[in-house]
Amino acid sequence: MDSNKETVQKHVVVNSPGQRSEVLTERTRRTPSEPGVSTATIAIVAILAITAVAVIFYIVSNRNANESANRNANIDLASQAPPTTIVQQPAPAQQAPVIIQQPAPAQQAPVIIQQPAPQPAEPSQREFTSANEDANMQDVATKRLTQDSDMAGVILTITDARAVLTGTVNSEATKAKVEQIVKAVRGVRAVDNQIVVSG
Repeated sequence: MDSNKETVQKHVVVNSPGQRSEVLTERTRRTPSEPGVSTATIAIVAILAITAVAVIFYIVSNRNANESANRNANIDLASQAPPTTIVQQPAPAQQAPVIIQQPAPAQQAPVIIQQPAPQPAEPSQREFTSANEDANMQDVATKRLTQDSDMAGVILTITDARAVLTGTVNSEATKAKVEQIVKAVRGVRAVDNQIVVSG
């Protein structure tokens, strides 16, 4: 029997003098179903809720994984970046002044005085070196320093064959080693070691 149908049976007995009769009536009527939730509806709602929770969980975990991957990639890039070495170029050499000599007056004969030929100056007594020589010395010294990663924070400037060292290193031994490497470059006459040893 359908839950929306209701069958009503009536049994009526009529007693009249001399006669007895029975009347049986049956009536079926439809009644609206009770408002309620079926099992199928509950199952569909539960499946939709579980699916929504799974999608939200997937989106959140995927976003967190992407942020973590980006953060790790940025850290890796920052740690792989080569140290920046600043090399200061010496100022260009000044041009020598042009000297114009006027002829001597015709009245006097020129006096010729012979001076002994000047002796070549020793490298330690030279007053100036050319800008090219300084640049070459600086290139050689910089290449030697960049071979050791402990010396990445050292800044080197060479002017007139005099080297000035600045920057930071991790130990006194490294500071002394930098000075030895620069002194060993051919043409360098003096080294001013201003390197700071960091803790």
